[in-house]
Amino acid sequence: MKKLSSALIALTFFASGCAALVYQIVWQRYLFTGLGVDIDSVTLIVSSFMLGIGIGGALGGWLADRLPRERLRLYALAELGLAVIGFASPWLFAAMQSLGSWGWSYGSVACMAVLVVLVPTTIMGATLPLLTMFFDESLTNVGVSVGVLYFFNTLGAAFGAWLTANILFMQWGLNASAWTAAAINFGCFAATLLAAKLSRGHSANRTAYAAA
Repeated sequence: MKKLSSALIALTFFASGCAALVYQIVWQRYLFTGLGVDIDSVTLIVSSFMLGIGIGGALGGWLADRLPRERLRLYALAELGLAVIGFASPWLFAAMQSLGSWGWSYGSVACMAVLVVLVPTTIMGATLPLLTMFFDESLTNVGVSVGVLYFFNTLGAAFGAWLTANILFMQWGLNASAWTAAAINFGCFAATLLAAKLSRGHSANRTAYAAA
């Protein structure tokens, strides 16, 4: 049961990596529309993504240490949060792009863009430490835990990049691409709840066996 739960979470992290790359590409296109395409805007966008991932990693590690029994639930909530933000992102970025026509300076629009990107990327960054701590309970080696998760997440990210460039953009456009990623995140949320249920069942069976 525990192995099944771990396998389900690994596949979920593959899908999460796929959604993350779809978001990154789609949101970059939105931001290019609002900020223009030059070295400054590219640097701002990439830096915002990396800053959010870094903050999220620290936050996720802090939460995982203090709420050990809630790691999977917190991860599920992170996926649900990403699904909600991803679904709303076309309107969020459209509102950001309209700020210039309302008299906002380029710097003010850029700061708002950073805030729009920072929230979901912080959530993304929190997912790895939460799952690493969960995996470490079953794999006993944190290096193996991180390696397994990075493998599946990176594989999913590569697939997401291919999917976005070759299918989503060509067939559906920006908004539908963002909504597809949101649907993937919602699927990850549901799969994580199932994995948590399987994990609790395994723990209950192990406790009953020990008591007997």
